[in-house]
Amino acid sequence: MRRVAHIARKGASHGLGFLISRLDLQRHLPAWLRIPRRMGELRPEDLAARLASVLEELGPTFVKFGQMLSTRPDILPAEYIRELERICHHVAPFSAEVSKAILREELGAPVEELFREFGDEPRASGSIAQIHDAVLPDGTPVVVKVRRPRIERVIEDDVAILTFLAAQADRVEEFEPLRLPMLVDEFARGITRELDFVAEAAYTHRFQGSFEDDDRVEIPRVYWDYTTQRVLTMRRLEGVHLSAVLANEAAAVNRGAIAQTVMDLYLKQFFTLGFFHGDPHPGNILITERGRVGLLDFGLVGRVSPRLRRELAVCVMALGNGQLELVAEVLSEIGRVPDQGDSEELREELVGLLERHSSVPLEKLNFQDTFQDVMNVVRRYRMEVPRDFVLMGRALVAISGAVTQLDPALNVAALAEPYGARLLRDRLTPASVKRSLTSGGYHLGALVSDGPREVRRFLQKLQRGLFEFTIRHEGFEKGLTELDQTGNRLSVSIILAAIIIASATLLSAEIGAVNLLGWDVSLLGLAGLLFGLILGIWLVVGIMRSRRL
Repeated sequence: MRRVAHIARKGASHGLGFLISRLDLQRHLPAWLRIPRRMGELRPEDLAARLASVLEELGPTFVKFGQMLSTRPDILPAEYIRELERICHHVAPFSAEVSKAILREELGAPVEELFREFGDEPRASGSIAQIHDAVLPDGTPVVVKVRRPRIERVIEDDVAILTFLAAQADRVEEFEPLRLPMLVDEFARGITRELDFVAEAAYTHRFQGSFEDDDRVEIPRVYWDYTTQRVLTMRRLEGVHLSAVLANEAAAVNRGAIAQTVMDLYLKQFFTLGFFHGDPHPGNILITERGRVGLLDFGLVGRVSPRLRRELAVCVMALGNGQLELVAEVLSEIGRVPDQGDSEELREELVGLLERHSSVPLEKLNFQDTFQDVMNVVRRYRMEVPRDFVLMGRALVAISGAVTQLDPALNVAALAEPYGARLLRDRLTPASVKRSLTSGGYHLGALVSDGPREVRRFLQKLQRGLFEFTIRHEGFEKGLTELDQTGNRLSVSIILAAIIIASATLLSAEIGAVNLLGWDVSLLGLAGLLFGLILGIWLVVGIMRSRRL
Protein backbone atom coordinates (compact mmCIF):
# COMPACT_ATOMS: atom_id res chain seq x y z
CA MET A 1 0.00 0.00 0.00
CA ARG A 2 2.96 2.35 0.51
CA ARG A 3 3.79 2.06 -3.18
CA VAL A 4 0.16 2.82 -4.11
CA ALA A 5 0.25 5.86 -1.82
CA HIS A 6 3.49 7.00 -3.48
CA ILE A 7 1.87 6.67 -6.92
CA ALA A 8 -1.21 8.61 -5.77
CA ARG A 9 0.94 11.43 -4.33
CA LYS A 10 3.07 11.56 -7.46
CA GLY A 11 -0.02 11.87 -9.66
CA ALA A 12 -1.63 14.52 -7.47
CA SER A 13 1.59 16.57 -7.35
CA HIS A 14 1.54 16.68 -11.17
CA GLY A 15 -1.99 18.08 -11.24
CA LEU A 16 -3.75 14.74 -11.81
CA GLY A 17 -5.79 14.87 -8.58
CA PHE A 18 -9.04 14.42 -10.51
CA LEU A 19 -7.64 11.17 -11.94
CA ILE A 20 -6.69 9.94 -8.47
CA SER A 21 -10.22 10.80 -7.32
CA ARG A 22 -11.81 8.89 -10.21
CA LEU A 23 -9.68 5.85 -9.33
CA ASP A 24 -10.90 6.07 -5.72
CA LEU A 25 -7.34 6.49 -4.39
CA GLN A 26 -7.83 9.71 -2.42
CA ARG A 27 -7.57 7.90 0.90
CA HIS A 28 -3.87 7.41 0.11
CA LEU A 29 -3.29 11.20 -0.17
CA PRO A 30 -2.48 13.72 2.56
CA ALA A 31 -5.32 16.19 3.22
CA TRP A 32 -3.69 19.10 1.36
CA LEU A 33 -3.60 17.08 -1.88
CA ARG A 34 -7.18 15.81 -1.72
CA ILE A 35 -8.90 18.70 -3.54
CA PRO A 36 -8.59 17.63 -7.18
CA ARG A 37 -8.03 19.93 -10.09
CA ARG A 38 -10.84 19.77 -12.63
CA MET A 39 -10.04 17.80 -15.77
CA GLY A 40 -11.64 20.49 -17.95
CA GLU A 41 -8.92 22.96 -16.99
CA LEU A 42 -6.27 20.86 -18.78
CA ARG A 43 -5.78 20.63 -22.52
CA PRO A 44 -5.39 17.07 -23.86
CA GLU A 45 -1.72 17.62 -24.72
CA ASP A 46 -1.06 18.96 -21.19
CA LEU A 47 -2.76 15.95 -19.66
CA ALA A 48 -0.68 13.62 -21.86
CA ALA A 49 2.55 15.38 -20.87
CA ARG A 50 1.71 15.18 -17.17
CA LEU A 51 0.84 11.49 -17.42
CA ALA A 52 4.12 10.79 -19.24
CA SER A 53 6.06 12.70 -16.55
CA VAL A 54 4.43 10.67 -13.78
CA LEU A 55 5.24 7.37 -15.49
CA GLU A 56 8.84 8.49 -16.05
CA GLU A 57 9.30 9.35 -12.36
CA LEU A 58 7.75 6.11 -11.10
CA GLY A 59 10.63 3.96 -12.33
CA PRO A 60 11.52 1.30 -14.90
CA THR A 61 8.31 -0.76 -14.82
CA PHE A 62 6.07 2.23 -15.41
CA VAL A 63 8.42 3.59 -18.09
CA LYS A 64 8.22 0.23 -19.87
CA PHE A 65 4.42 0.31 -19.52
CA GLY A 66 4.32 3.81 -21.02
CA GLN A 67 6.53 2.70 -23.89
CA MET A 68 4.20 -0.25 -24.51
CA LEU A 69 1.20 2.11 -24.51
CA SER A 70 2.96 4.23 -27.15
CA THR A 71 2.70 1.23 -29.51
CA ARG A 72 -1.13 1.25 -29.30
CA PRO A 73 -2.39 4.16 -31.44
CA ASP A 74 -5.54 2.09 -31.96
CA ILE A 75 -6.46 2.83 -28.33
CA LEU A 76 -4.74 6.11 -27.35
CA PRO A 77 -5.01 9.48 -29.16
CA ALA A 78 -2.03 10.89 -31.08
CA GLU A 79 -1.05 13.43 -28.40
CA TYR A 80 -0.62 10.62 -25.84
CA ILE A 81 1.40 8.53 -28.29
CA ARG A 82 3.79 11.42 -28.95
CA GLU A 83 4.39 12.10 -25.26
CA LEU A 84 4.75 8.43 -24.31
CA GLU A 85 7.27 7.83 -27.11
CA ARG A 86 9.57 10.42 -25.50
CA ILE A 87 9.76 8.95 -22.04
CA CYS A 88 12.90 7.16 -20.94
CA HIS A 89 14.44 6.15 -17.66
CA HIS A 90 18.07 6.99 -17.00
CA VAL A 91 19.59 4.50 -14.58
CA ALA A 92 23.16 4.28 -13.44
CA PRO A 93 25.01 1.14 -14.58
CA PHE A 94 25.75 -1.40 -11.89
CA SER A 95 29.37 -2.24 -11.20
CA ALA A 96 31.43 -4.66 -13.27
CA GLU A 97 32.02 -6.71 -10.11
CA VAL A 98 28.26 -7.32 -9.82
CA SER A 99 28.17 -8.38 -13.50
CA LYS A 100 31.07 -10.77 -12.94
CA ALA A 101 29.39 -12.24 -9.86
CA ILE A 102 26.20 -12.88 -11.86
CA LEU A 103 28.22 -14.46 -14.69
CA ARG A 104 30.02 -16.75 -12.24
CA GLU A 105 26.71 -17.75 -10.64
CA GLU A 106 24.97 -18.38 -13.99
CA LEU A 107 27.80 -19.90 -16.03
CA GLY A 108 29.60 -21.77 -13.25
CA ALA A 109 33.10 -20.31 -13.71
CA PRO A 110 34.98 -17.06 -13.07
CA VAL A 111 35.01 -14.47 -15.87
CA GLU A 112 38.76 -14.95 -16.34
CA GLU A 113 38.14 -18.56 -17.40
CA LEU A 114 35.05 -17.81 -19.49
CA PHE A 115 36.47 -14.98 -21.61
CA ARG A 116 39.87 -13.97 -22.95
CA GLU A 117 38.83 -10.32 -22.45
CA PHE A 118 35.93 -8.71 -20.59
CA GLY A 119 35.20 -4.96 -20.65
CA ASP A 120 34.50 -3.53 -17.21
CA GLU A 121 32.90 -0.42 -18.71
CA PRO A 122 29.45 -1.35 -20.08
CA ARG A 123 28.74 -0.61 -23.73
CA ALA A 124 25.13 0.26 -22.85
CA SER A 125 22.97 0.27 -19.73
CA GLY A 126 19.19 0.06 -19.42
CA SER A 127 16.51 -0.42 -16.81
CA ILE A 128 16.54 -4.22 -17.20
CA ALA A 129 20.10 -5.09 -18.24
CA GLN A 130 23.46 -3.79 -19.33
CA ILE A 131 25.81 -4.93 -22.07
CA HIS A 132 29.56 -5.59 -21.88
CA ASP A 133 32.04 -6.19 -24.68
CA ALA A 134 34.00 -9.42 -24.37
CA VAL A 135 36.16 -11.86 -26.34
CA LEU A 136 35.70 -15.63 -26.22
CA PRO A 137 38.71 -17.91 -25.66
CA ASP A 138 38.88 -18.62 -29.41
CA GLY A 139 39.15 -14.88 -30.18
CA THR A 140 35.51 -14.30 -31.25
CA PRO A 141 34.29 -10.79 -30.31
CA VAL A 142 30.95 -10.94 -28.46
CA VAL A 143 28.58 -8.81 -26.42
CA VAL A 144 27.34 -10.08 -23.05
CA LYS A 145 23.96 -8.91 -21.80
CA VAL A 146 23.55 -9.22 -18.01
CA ARG A 147 20.22 -8.77 -16.24
CA ARG A 148 20.08 -6.16 -13.51
CA PRO A 149 20.11 -7.77 -10.03
CA ARG A 150 16.73 -8.11 -8.25
CA ILE A 151 14.91 -6.30 -11.08
CA GLU A 152 12.43 -9.19 -11.45
CA ARG A 153 11.10 -8.59 -7.90
CA VAL A 154 10.63 -4.86 -8.55
CA ILE A 155 8.78 -5.56 -11.79
CA GLU A 156 6.62 -8.27 -10.21
CA ASP A 157 5.47 -5.89 -7.43
CA ASP A 158 4.80 -3.03 -9.86
CA VAL A 159 2.84 -5.26 -12.25
CA ALA A 160 0.62 -6.31 -9.32
CA ILE A 161 -0.03 -2.61 -8.60
CA LEU A 162 -0.74 -1.92 -12.29
CA THR A 163 -3.24 -4.79 -12.28
CA PHE A 164 -4.99 -3.26 -9.26
CA LEU A 165 -5.05 0.23 -10.83
CA ALA A 166 -6.37 -1.16 -14.14
CA ALA A 167 -9.21 -2.93 -12.30
CA GLN A 168 -10.05 0.35 -10.53
CA ALA A 169 -10.01 2.27 -13.81
CA ASP A 170 -12.16 -0.29 -15.60
CA ARG A 171 -15.02 0.52 -13.23
CA VAL A 172 -15.06 4.12 -14.48
CA GLU A 173 -17.14 4.60 -17.61
CA GLU A 174 -14.69 7.04 -19.25
CA PHE A 175 -11.84 4.54 -19.01
CA GLU A 176 -13.69 1.48 -20.36
CA PRO A 177 -12.71 2.09 -24.05
CA LEU A 178 -9.02 1.94 -23.05
CA ARG A 179 -9.38 -1.74 -22.05
CA LEU A 180 -6.71 -1.24 -19.38
CA PRO A 181 -6.94 -4.74 -17.80
CA MET A 182 -6.23 -6.23 -21.24
CA LEU A 183 -3.30 -3.85 -21.78
CA VAL A 184 -1.80 -4.59 -18.36
CA ASP A 185 -2.14 -8.34 -18.97
CA GLU A 186 -0.44 -7.91 -22.36
CA PHE A 187 2.30 -5.85 -20.71
CA ALA A 188 2.81 -8.44 -17.94
CA ARG A 189 3.31 -11.22 -20.48
CA GLY A 190 5.65 -9.07 -22.56
CA ILE A 191 7.83 -7.91 -19.67
CA THR A 192 8.06 -11.51 -18.39
CA ARG A 193 9.40 -12.59 -21.79
CA GLU A 194 11.81 -9.66 -21.81
CA LEU A 195 13.25 -10.74 -18.46
CA ASP A 196 13.91 -14.22 -19.86
CA PHE A 197 17.04 -13.94 -22.04
CA VAL A 198 16.60 -17.53 -23.24
CA ALA A 199 13.43 -16.40 -25.04
CA GLU A 200 15.28 -13.49 -26.67
CA ALA A 201 18.12 -15.84 -27.62
CA ALA A 202 15.62 -18.25 -29.21
CA TYR A 203 14.15 -15.48 -31.37
CA THR A 204 17.62 -14.24 -32.33
CA HIS A 205 18.65 -17.79 -33.28
CA ARG A 206 15.46 -18.20 -35.31
CA PHE A 207 16.10 -14.98 -37.25
CA GLN A 208 19.72 -15.94 -37.78
CA GLY A 209 18.70 -19.28 -39.27
CA SER A 210 16.08 -17.65 -41.51
CA PHE A 211 18.59 -15.26 -43.11
CA GLU A 212 21.80 -17.29 -43.01
CA ASP A 213 21.64 -17.86 -46.80
CA ASP A 214 21.12 -14.16 -47.58
CA ASP A 215 24.54 -12.53 -48.00
CA ARG A 216 22.96 -9.05 -47.74
CA VAL A 217 21.80 -9.59 -44.15
CA GLU A 218 23.65 -10.37 -40.93
CA ILE A 219 22.03 -11.46 -37.66
CA PRO A 220 24.22 -11.98 -34.57
CA ARG A 221 24.92 -15.59 -33.66
CA VAL A 222 23.86 -16.79 -30.19
CA TYR A 223 26.42 -18.66 -28.06
CA TRP A 224 24.21 -21.04 -26.11
CA ASP A 225 26.98 -22.26 -23.79
CA TYR A 226 27.22 -18.68 -22.50
CA THR A 227 23.46 -17.99 -22.31
CA THR A 228 20.96 -18.44 -19.45
CA GLN A 229 17.80 -16.69 -18.28
CA ARG A 230 19.95 -13.87 -16.84
CA VAL A 231 22.82 -13.81 -19.35
CA LEU A 232 22.77 -13.54 -23.15
CA THR A 233 25.94 -13.80 -25.24
CA MET A 234 25.95 -12.98 -28.97
CA ARG A 235 28.50 -12.27 -31.66
CA ARG A 236 29.43 -8.60 -31.78
CA LEU A 237 28.51 -6.80 -35.02
CA GLU A 238 30.59 -3.76 -35.95
CA GLY A 239 29.44 -1.00 -38.26
CA VAL A 240 27.42 2.23 -38.40
CA HIS A 241 23.83 2.58 -37.30
CA LEU A 242 21.18 3.43 -39.86
CA SER A 243 20.48 6.62 -37.90
CA ALA A 244 23.98 7.86 -38.81
CA VAL A 245 23.38 7.03 -42.49
CA LEU A 246 20.07 8.89 -42.48
CA ALA A 247 21.78 11.89 -40.89
CA ASN A 248 24.55 11.77 -43.54
CA GLU A 249 27.10 11.23 -40.77
CA ALA A 250 28.44 7.95 -42.19
CA ALA A 251 30.99 7.38 -44.90
CA ALA A 252 29.79 7.00 -48.49
CA VAL A 253 27.40 4.06 -48.77
CA ASN A 254 25.11 2.80 -51.51
CA ARG A 255 21.89 4.28 -50.13
CA GLY A 256 19.71 2.75 -52.85
CA ALA A 257 21.01 -0.78 -52.24
CA ILE A 258 20.62 -0.39 -48.47
CA ALA A 259 17.05 0.88 -48.87
CA GLN A 260 16.05 -2.09 -51.03
CA THR A 261 17.74 -4.60 -48.69
CA VAL A 262 16.04 -3.16 -45.59
CA MET A 263 12.63 -3.18 -47.28
CA ASP A 264 13.10 -6.73 -48.59
CA LEU A 265 14.27 -7.81 -45.15
CA TYR A 266 11.02 -6.72 -43.52
CA LEU A 267 8.69 -7.78 -46.33
CA LYS A 268 10.10 -11.29 -46.03
CA GLN A 269 9.37 -11.23 -42.31
CA PHE A 270 5.79 -10.03 -42.81
CA PHE A 271 4.76 -12.21 -45.75
CA THR A 272 7.00 -15.28 -45.64
CA LEU A 273 8.37 -15.97 -42.15
CA GLY A 274 5.29 -14.97 -40.20
CA PHE A 275 7.29 -13.28 -37.43
CA PHE A 276 9.05 -9.91 -37.43
CA HIS A 277 11.45 -7.65 -35.56
CA GLY A 278 9.08 -5.40 -33.62
CA ASP A 279 11.40 -2.49 -32.77
CA PRO A 280 12.97 -1.35 -36.06
CA HIS A 281 14.10 2.13 -35.08
CA PRO A 282 17.32 3.22 -36.85
CA GLY A 283 19.40 2.52 -33.74
CA ASN A 284 18.59 -1.20 -34.02
CA ILE A 285 19.62 -1.46 -37.69
CA LEU A 286 23.34 -1.62 -38.47
CA ILE A 287 25.29 -1.29 -41.72
CA THR A 288 28.23 -3.62 -41.13
CA GLU A 289 31.79 -3.19 -42.31
CA ARG A 290 31.07 -5.67 -45.13
CA GLY A 291 28.10 -3.61 -46.33
CA ARG A 292 25.48 -5.97 -44.92
CA VAL A 293 22.34 -4.92 -43.06
CA GLY A 294 22.39 -6.17 -39.47
CA LEU A 295 19.50 -6.35 -36.99
CA LEU A 296 19.96 -5.89 -33.24
CA ASP A 297 17.79 -6.38 -30.14
CA PHE A 298 15.15 -9.09 -30.52
CA GLY A 299 13.45 -8.40 -27.20
CA LEU A 300 10.25 -7.39 -29.04
CA VAL A 301 9.07 -9.77 -31.76
CA GLY A 302 5.63 -9.83 -33.38
CA ARG A 303 3.81 -12.67 -35.08
CA VAL A 304 1.75 -12.66 -38.29
CA SER A 305 -0.70 -15.54 -38.39
CA PRO A 306 -1.32 -17.37 -41.69
CA ARG A 307 -4.79 -15.82 -41.91
CA LEU A 308 -3.44 -12.31 -41.35
CA ARG A 309 -0.76 -12.89 -43.98
CA ARG A 310 -3.42 -13.89 -46.50
CA GLU A 311 -5.47 -10.80 -45.67
CA LEU A 312 -2.42 -8.58 -46.07
CA ALA A 313 -1.64 -10.22 -49.42
CA VAL A 314 -5.15 -9.45 -50.63
CA CYS A 315 -4.73 -5.81 -49.50
CA VAL A 316 -1.44 -5.45 -51.37
CA MET A 317 -2.85 -6.94 -54.59
CA ALA A 318 -6.07 -4.90 -54.32
CA LEU A 319 -4.12 -1.68 -53.79
CA GLY A 320 -2.12 -2.43 -56.93
CA ASN A 321 -5.37 -2.94 -58.86
CA GLY A 322 -7.03 0.16 -57.41
CA GLN A 323 -9.70 -1.90 -55.58
CA LEU A 324 -9.96 0.35 -52.56
CA GLU A 325 -13.37 -0.99 -51.49
CA LEU A 326 -11.87 -4.48 -51.19
CA VAL A 327 -8.97 -3.14 -49.14
CA ALA A 328 -11.39 -1.35 -46.80
CA GLU A 329 -13.50 -4.50 -46.43
CA VAL A 330 -10.49 -6.65 -45.55
CA LEU A 331 -9.19 -4.07 -43.06
CA SER A 332 -12.59 -3.85 -41.38
CA GLU A 333 -12.66 -7.64 -41.01
CA ILE A 334 -9.18 -7.83 -39.43
CA GLY A 335 -10.56 -6.16 -36.31
CA ARG A 336 -13.82 -6.66 -34.43
CA VAL A 337 -16.38 -3.87 -34.43
CA PRO A 338 -18.60 -3.72 -31.30
CA ASP A 339 -22.22 -4.80 -31.77
CA GLN A 340 -23.43 -1.21 -31.63
CA GLY A 341 -20.92 -0.11 -34.28
CA ASP A 342 -21.79 0.58 -37.93
CA SER A 343 -19.59 -1.66 -40.12
CA GLU A 344 -20.84 -0.13 -43.37
CA GLU A 345 -20.06 3.39 -42.19
CA LEU A 346 -16.62 2.20 -41.09
CA ARG A 347 -15.88 0.79 -44.55
CA GLU A 348 -17.04 4.00 -46.23
CA GLU A 349 -14.72 6.06 -44.05
CA LEU A 350 -11.81 3.74 -44.76
CA VAL A 351 -12.44 4.00 -48.53
CA GLY A 352 -12.41 7.80 -48.30
CA LEU A 353 -9.20 7.68 -46.31
CA LEU A 354 -7.52 5.36 -48.83
CA GLU A 355 -8.65 7.53 -51.77
CA ARG A 356 -7.19 10.61 -50.15
CA HIS A 357 -3.78 9.06 -49.46
CA SER A 358 -3.47 6.90 -52.59
CA SER A 359 -3.60 9.97 -54.81
CA VAL A 360 -0.44 11.42 -53.21
CA PRO A 361 2.90 10.64 -54.95
CA LEU A 362 4.91 8.12 -52.95
CA GLU A 363 7.82 10.47 -52.35
CA LYS A 364 5.38 13.03 -50.88
CA LEU A 365 3.42 10.55 -48.78
CA ASN A 366 3.83 10.84 -45.01
CA PHE A 367 3.59 7.23 -43.82
CA GLN A 368 3.30 8.24 -40.18
CA ASP A 369 0.31 10.52 -40.83
CA THR A 370 -1.36 7.88 -43.01
CA PHE A 371 -1.02 5.22 -40.33
CA GLN A 372 -2.23 7.63 -37.64
CA ASP A 373 -5.31 8.49 -39.72
CA VAL A 374 -6.17 4.78 -39.99
CA MET A 375 -5.68 4.32 -36.25
CA ASN A 376 -7.91 7.34 -35.55
CA VAL A 377 -10.70 5.60 -37.46
CA VAL A 378 -10.06 2.36 -35.56
CA ARG A 379 -10.22 4.20 -32.24
CA ARG A 380 -13.34 6.20 -33.17
CA TYR A 381 -15.27 3.01 -33.99
CA ARG A 382 -13.76 1.22 -30.97
CA MET A 383 -12.48 -1.61 -33.13
CA GLU A 384 -10.58 -4.36 -31.36
CA VAL A 385 -7.62 -5.15 -33.60
CA PRO A 386 -4.88 -7.73 -32.94
CA ARG A 387 -1.93 -6.29 -31.06
CA ASP A 388 0.52 -7.77 -33.58
CA PHE A 389 -1.33 -6.08 -36.46
CA VAL A 390 -0.80 -2.68 -34.84
CA LEU A 391 2.84 -3.54 -34.05
CA MET A 392 3.38 -4.61 -37.64
CA GLY A 393 1.78 -1.40 -38.90
CA ARG A 394 4.13 0.69 -36.78
CA ALA A 395 7.14 -1.33 -37.96
CA LEU A 396 6.08 -0.95 -41.59
CA VAL A 397 5.62 2.81 -41.16
CA ALA A 398 9.06 3.17 -39.55
CA ILE A 399 10.81 1.11 -42.24
CA SER A 400 8.92 2.73 -45.15
CA GLY A 401 9.81 6.17 -43.87
CA ALA A 402 13.48 5.24 -43.45
CA VAL A 403 13.87 3.62 -46.90
CA THR A 404 12.06 6.51 -48.60
CA GLN A 405 14.49 8.89 -46.92
CA LEU A 406 17.40 6.73 -48.10
CA ASP A 407 16.09 6.45 -51.66
CA PRO A 408 13.07 8.61 -52.58
CA ALA A 409 12.80 6.81 -55.94
CA LEU A 410 12.25 3.39 -54.35
CA ASN A 411 8.76 2.03 -55.08
CA VAL A 412 7.72 0.28 -51.89
CA ALA A 413 4.43 -0.96 -53.36
CA ALA A 414 6.24 -2.56 -56.32
CA LEU A 415 8.54 -4.42 -53.91
CA ALA A 416 5.61 -5.65 -51.83
CA GLU A 417 3.41 -6.83 -54.70
CA PRO A 418 5.45 -9.99 -55.59
CA TYR A 419 5.31 -11.10 -51.96
CA GLY A 420 1.52 -10.75 -51.93
CA ALA A 421 1.13 -12.55 -55.28
CA ARG A 422 3.40 -15.40 -54.15
CA LEU A 423 1.46 -15.84 -50.94
CA LEU A 424 -1.85 -16.03 -52.79
CA ARG A 425 -0.42 -18.51 -55.33
CA ASP A 426 0.91 -20.67 -52.52
CA ARG A 427 -2.65 -21.15 -51.27
CA LEU A 428 -3.37 -23.17 -54.41
CA THR A 429 -0.40 -25.53 -54.19
CA PRO A 430 -1.14 -29.19 -53.38
CA ALA A 431 0.65 -28.94 -50.04
CA SER A 432 -1.41 -25.88 -49.02
CA VAL A 433 -4.66 -27.47 -50.14
CA LYS A 434 -3.75 -30.62 -48.19
CA ARG A 435 -3.11 -28.56 -45.03
CA SER A 436 -6.45 -26.76 -45.43
CA LEU A 437 -8.32 -30.03 -45.97
CA THR A 438 -6.63 -31.60 -42.94
CA SER A 439 -7.51 -28.66 -40.70
CA GLY A 440 -11.06 -28.37 -42.04
CA GLY A 441 -11.59 -32.12 -41.81
CA TYR A 442 -10.49 -32.16 -38.17
CA HIS A 443 -12.89 -29.38 -37.15
CA LEU A 444 -15.77 -30.84 -39.18
CA GLY A 445 -15.15 -34.30 -37.70
CA ALA A 446 -15.08 -32.88 -34.18
CA LEU A 447 -18.36 -31.08 -34.83
CA VAL A 448 -20.05 -34.23 -36.17
CA SER A 449 -18.78 -36.50 -33.37
CA ASP A 450 -19.09 -34.11 -30.41
CA GLY A 451 -22.08 -32.02 -31.52
CA PRO A 452 -24.89 -34.49 -30.69
CA ARG A 453 -23.34 -35.31 -27.31
CA GLU A 454 -23.07 -31.61 -26.35
CA VAL A 455 -26.69 -30.95 -27.43
CA ARG A 456 -27.84 -33.96 -25.32
CA ARG A 457 -25.95 -32.66 -22.27
CA PHE A 458 -27.51 -29.23 -22.70
CA LEU A 459 -31.04 -30.70 -22.87
CA GLN A 460 -30.41 -32.89 -19.82
CA LYS A 461 -29.27 -29.88 -17.77
CA LEU A 462 -32.30 -27.92 -18.93
CA GLN A 463 -34.63 -30.79 -17.99
CA ARG A 464 -33.13 -31.21 -14.50
CA GLY A 465 -33.14 -27.48 -13.80
CA LEU A 466 -29.34 -27.35 -13.71
CA PHE A 467 -28.97 -24.80 -16.47
CA GLU A 468 -27.37 -21.60 -15.19
CA PHE A 469 -26.62 -18.26 -16.71
CA THR A 470 -24.88 -15.18 -15.41
CA ILE A 471 -26.17 -11.59 -15.46
CA ARG A 472 -23.57 -8.83 -15.28
CA HIS A 473 -24.75 -5.41 -14.17
CA GLU A 474 -22.94 -2.71 -16.15
CA GLY A 475 -21.91 0.10 -13.82
CA PHE A 476 -23.64 -1.56 -10.85
CA GLU A 477 -20.55 -1.31 -8.64
CA LYS A 478 -20.37 2.44 -9.24
CA GLY A 479 -24.00 2.81 -8.14
CA LEU A 480 -23.35 0.79 -4.98
CA THR A 481 -20.33 2.97 -4.15
CA GLU A 482 -22.33 6.17 -4.58
CA LEU A 483 -25.21 4.73 -2.50
CA ASP A 484 -22.72 3.80 0.23
CA GLN A 485 -21.26 7.32 0.20
CA THR A 486 -24.75 8.86 0.40
CA GLY A 487 -25.63 6.63 3.35
CA ASN A 488 -22.43 7.58 5.16
CA ARG A 489 -23.12 11.30 4.68
CA LEU A 490 -26.68 10.90 5.88
CA SER A 491 -25.46 9.09 9.00
CA VAL A 492 -22.89 11.83 9.70
CA SER A 493 -25.60 14.50 9.23
CA ILE A 494 -27.90 12.80 11.77
CA ILE A 495 -25.04 12.43 14.26
CA LEU A 496 -24.09 16.08 13.67
CA ALA A 497 -27.66 17.24 14.35
CA ALA A 498 -27.79 15.20 17.55
CA ILE A 499 -24.46 16.67 18.75
CA ILE A 500 -25.64 20.24 18.09
CA ILE A 501 -28.98 19.72 19.89
CA ALA A 502 -27.31 18.02 22.85
CA SER A 503 -24.60 20.71 23.06
CA ALA A 504 -27.18 23.51 22.95
CA THR A 505 -29.02 21.86 25.84
CA LEU A 506 -25.78 21.46 27.83
CA LEU A 507 -24.83 25.11 27.31
CA SER A 508 -27.69 26.22 29.58
CA ALA A 509 -26.98 23.54 32.17
CA GLU A 510 -25.00 24.21 35.34
CA ILE A 511 -22.82 21.12 34.97
CA GLY A 512 -19.22 22.27 34.58
CA ALA A 513 -20.33 25.87 33.93
CA VAL A 514 -17.73 28.65 33.72
CA ASN A 515 -18.02 32.36 33.21
CA LEU A 516 -17.05 33.31 29.67
CA LEU A 517 -17.32 36.98 28.66
CA GLY A 518 -20.05 37.47 31.28
CA TRP A 519 -21.96 34.32 30.24
CA ASP A 520 -22.24 31.15 32.31
CA VAL A 521 -21.71 28.35 29.81
CA SER A 522 -21.08 24.61 30.09
CA LEU A 523 -17.60 23.55 28.96
CA LEU A 524 -19.02 20.19 27.81
CA GLY A 525 -21.68 21.95 25.72
CA LEU A 526 -19.11 24.37 24.25
CA ALA A 527 -16.78 21.51 23.33
CA GLY A 528 -19.70 19.69 21.68
CA LEU A 529 -20.56 22.76 19.61
CA LEU A 530 -16.96 23.21 18.47
CA PHE A 531 -16.76 19.51 17.49
CA GLY A 532 -20.08 19.83 15.62
CA LEU A 533 -18.75 22.91 13.78
CA ILE A 534 -15.61 21.07 12.65
CA LEU A 535 -17.64 18.02 11.61
CA GLY A 536 -20.08 20.20 9.68
CA ILE A 537 -17.28 21.99 7.80
CA TRP A 538 -15.70 18.63 6.90
CA LEU A 539 -19.06 17.38 5.59
CA VAL A 540 -19.68 20.50 3.47
CA VAL A 541 -16.15 20.39 2.01
CA GLY A 542 -16.60 16.73 1.11
CA ILE A 543 -19.90 17.43 -0.66
CA MET A 544 -18.48 20.44 -2.53
CA ARG A 545 -15.40 18.47 -3.59
CA SER A 546 -17.61 15.77 -5.13
CA ARG A 547 -19.40 18.56 -7.06
CA ARG A 548 -22.79 17.04 -6.18
CA LEU A 549 -24.63 19.58 -4.06
